[in-house]
Amino acid sequence: MPQLVFLDANVIFSRVLRDWVLMLCASTRGEIFTLATSEDVLAEAVARLRDRYPAAPSGLVENLRDKVRDYVDEMVTGYPGGEVAWIADEGDWHVHHAALHCGAQILLTQDAGFASDETPYEAQSCDQLFCRIDDAAPAAVREVVAMQARHWAAKSGSRQLPDVLRAADCPAFADRVQSHLRGLALRR
Repeated sequence: MPQLVFLDANVIFSRVLRDWVLMLCASTRGEIFTLATSEDVLAEAVARLRDRYPAAPSGLVENLRDKVRDYVDEMVTGYPGGEVAWIADEGDWHVHHAALHCGAQILLTQDAGFASDETPYEAQSCDQLFCRIDDAAPAAVREVVAMQARHWAAKSGSRQLPDVLRAADCPAFADRVQSHLRGLALRR
């Protein structure tokens, strides 16, 4: 049975992390995990994107919003609010409430402020989740690695795929991707 993964804004905001989580979900056909987020989280990611690129046309924001809505299985609504004593950042309380409300098993975030034994979900970084997916479905990961390698190779002067993942704070997964790349090179 697939696990429900609730996406935090920092994952949606990062182009690298967002692309990987969406592509891995599509490649595994929802058999390992499905995705949820909330309008509040999406609004936070959009606000960060607009702050980063104030002169960008509306298409940048629309593309992000549409892509997330196309891939996410559940847009969580109707969750309660309120203080969460053990989460220091009050701006993250809504994330906790939405993840609880939808019954997420995993809260996917790059923020360490969600780690607690008091929740039914497990807060994981993208590095942790991506490695778990590689353990469960290495062929699906290899398929995404091949697609991503073609994408990054087509960008002139761009960094290598493992370096891109390391820069996105996914060092363990970057090592696994390097192994997949070696395997793909041997098959040619």
